[in-house]
Amino acid sequence: MNQKIPLLDIPVDIIAGDDVTGQLLNDYGRFPCRIKACIFALCIQGEITTKIDLETHRIKAGDFISMLPDSFLQIQHVSHDTLIYFAGFSYAFYQSTVSHKLSTEFIHRLKESPVFELPEDLTEFYRNAFKTLLSACMLSSISLNADIKHTILSLFFQSVANLYQQNYNNRTEIRNREEEIYKDFVRLVFMHYTQQHNVSFYADKLSITLPHLSTTIKKAASKTATQIINDAILTDAKAQLKSTSKQIKEIAFSLGFNNVSFFNKYFRKHMGMTPKQYREK
Repeated sequence: MNQKIPLLDIPVDIIAGDDVTGQLLNDYGRFPCRIKACIFALCIQGEITTKIDLETHRIKAGDFISMLPDSFLQIQHVSHDTLIYFAGFSYAFYQSTVSHKLSTEFIHRLKESPVFELPEDLTEFYRNAFKTLLSACMLSSISLNADIKHTILSLFFQSVANLYQQNYNNRTEIRNREEEIYKDFVRLVFMHYTQQHNVSFYADKLSITLPHLSTTIKKAASKTATQIINDAILTDAKAQLKSTSKQIKEIAFSLGFNNVSFFNKYFRKHMGMTPKQYREK
């Protein structure tokens, strides 16, 4: 892998691989990165602890991972024997082909649950599917034209939609009101954190009182609503500082800070160092 990681996007419409190892994934553990590509992956062996957006996931053999563009990823721990099969589609290809066809409900569901366990028979099916796609991508005699690539991406989403439908139909637990509010709050935070930093904005959006929202989030997440907003802001800030060459002033403005001095103080308060020091460490 190129030393200038993370690989935020894919330089071609589609790639596939069967050689993502624990050593390779550890390169993503140093800081959060914002993945621009659309990624589907199958854990063949090993164990991974990772944060996708703000949630921690423990991935094991037989787990299927779906990551929509603009997801934040930070690997926290990877076992040495980890092996991942994957297929990736560039941001531009995703945007031009299927993004407008995905329902808002499905996108929310995928964002909330990017990792789930496959039954044994489906694990073998997807293993073979990734292998077949890899062979097709590597053989010069097979031409993957735009229509074929579009069909492949659409099939991935159709199969994932079916898997999620079956998974949710088989779930016996019923989400309580606190969990619903928490999920809706996190969803809103990711929609607005670059402009709205005050909890009161989100309480208004959810049509509940500020004390009710604060109490509910604390119960559901063992974090305050403010901490969750800060987590989103800081994750994005760290990703931009490490994976882009943007000036700190640009990063501050992109995150809703009109004053770079205030952004510096905010970052230092939460990270114990200035944005410049974080970028250079």
